[in-house]
Amino acid sequence: DVYKRQEVLDAPAVESWSRFTPRVGVEYQMDRDTMFFASYSQGFKSGTFNPRAQTNEPGVEPEVVDSFEVGVKSDLTDALRMNITLFSYDHKDRQYIGVEGDLSDPTALDQRLRNAAETAAKGAELEMTWVATDNLQFDVAYGYIDFEIKKNNAIPPLIGLASTPENTFNLNANYLLETSFGDITFNANYYYRDDYLIFETSDLIQQDAYGMVNLSARWESVEGDWYAGLHVKNLTDEEYLVGGYDFVTQDDEGNFGPGLGGDTTLIGYYGDPRTVHLTVGYRF
Repeated sequence: DVYKRQEVLDAPAVESWSRFTPRVGVEYQMDRDTMFFASYSQGFKSGTFNPRAQTNEPGVEPEVVDSFEVGVKSDLTDALRMNITLFSYDHKDRQYIGVEGDLSDPTALDQRLRNAAETAAKGAELEMTWVATDNLQFDVAYGYIDFEIKKNNAIPPLIGLASTPENTFNLNANYLLETSFGDITFNANYYYRDDYLIFETSDLIQQDAYGMVNLSARWESVEGDWYAGLHVKNLTDEEYLVGGYDFVTQDDEGNFGPGLGGDTTLIGYYGDPRTVHLTVGYRF
């Protein structure tokens, strides 16, 4: 149960929401090395009020997500493990604040909160581990998501899914070097992301596809008391957006103008550049 109160211009509004959200799953162990699974779950985001309301608006209904998942987990050999998952979800009654009234004036603050959109997605995830030798291991992960907008009454309209690339790929390698003065673990990681939007309703700030390389070496003495590590993140110094603010408009000629409430903010925030750090420690 969720209970919320709003008071606007001395006009109180109170609503409460409750929902039973089940999760059902089944697993089948075909043999010692192979297990199939399937599940259904439902979740919801509470109904709420418009925090920018200028009149006593009614509350909006909760968002509801129905999720389905099927897959298999298997040890193909003593050295090779593979897991595959297929998933889909439907996201109904999505809550968006949009401008109503004079749509020709983007600076107007006449906003309304509505259950304005419905979206869906389907995709797959693949995970694989290969133990090449007693000292060398590779891990691979691949993700794919196909996003669909089924209902689009948001203002401005939805154009995609924020911060969610269509394809992702991760390759990780670990090698253990055993020496007379302790073990050294070397790690190399490559992570790839397709292009993605920062906002669901605007393409003024978006990130192109990029890959990132991370390296590390960790040492521990034979006695286990001394340890050290050298870590390099974002070796190739990639620039990649992780967030931002977009409150401007753009005309057909590409010129920028003030947006909601006359705001002219258009800014992006980037992830860490190349960083190197060294750790040395002693355990008592």
